[in-house]
Amino acid sequence: MKVRFAILILISFLFFTKESYSQLFPRFSIAGGPTAGWQYQNTDDLNNEMKRIGIPTFPVDGFLMLGGGGFVDLPIKSLNWLRVGGSGTGFNYKRQITNSDNITKTVYYSYGSWGITLEYVRHLGKTFEITGGAYLSTGKLTIDYYQNAPGYGNWNTIFTELSGLITSDNLARKLSVRFYSAQPVIGIGAFITPYMYAKLNAGYMLSVNNDWKVDDEIPVTNAPSGIKADGFNISFGLNFGLFTK
Repeated sequence: MKVRFAILILISFLFFTKESYSQLFPRFSIAGGPTAGWQYQNTDDLNNEMKRIGIPTFPVDGFLMLGGGGFVDLPIKSLNWLRVGGSGTGFNYKRQITNSDNITKTVYYSYGSWGITLEYVRHLGKTFEITGGAYLSTGKLTIDYYQNAPGYGNWNTIFTELSGLITSDNLARKLSVRFYSAQPVIGIGAFITPYMYAKLNAGYMLSVNNDWKVDDEIPVTNAPSGIKADGFNISFGLNFGLFTK
């Protein structure tokens, strides 16, 4: 009974808040929710390294991205065309092989970015709209490499390796690079219900990198230049919140 009463109060609050904003401002929105998309990257240089160490290659036709974000339409008449938002997305892919000596090699390739969006909104009636703008972000590309021999995982063995008293087939390396990007974005949005908004976005990411680093922030030289976050992407998001039209 208490739960139903609380839900009723919440719905009433959203309804009257929406009506109040409709009277004060021509349009106002504040919403957020999950996103899913597809990120295309050139993996030629990455896959050349995988072939060199005998590990299956990564996809050449893109990666599934998951994330979330939100936005606000500014409730100012002179800026009612401007939408400000933020989002974060990423992926993590794994490749692994075990050779005839039971040595297991594993590589994880990860991408993560987060930033802000600035968009011009063109309303097509009260249901549909188109947007155009830019996504400004930063993030990291990471390559984690592991090689493990049978029986690895014994506490004493792990610390004996660090003493230098034995040779070891067990390796672990983490390479990462920070990037900064600007991405032109166009989108099509639709108000599905009074409190749900769906949007399809497409853009092309252009980035610049810092230097690659390995393990304890040690600079890496001779890193391949083609392992970058650049590429075309498309995403779909569902946003839940408050909208006035």
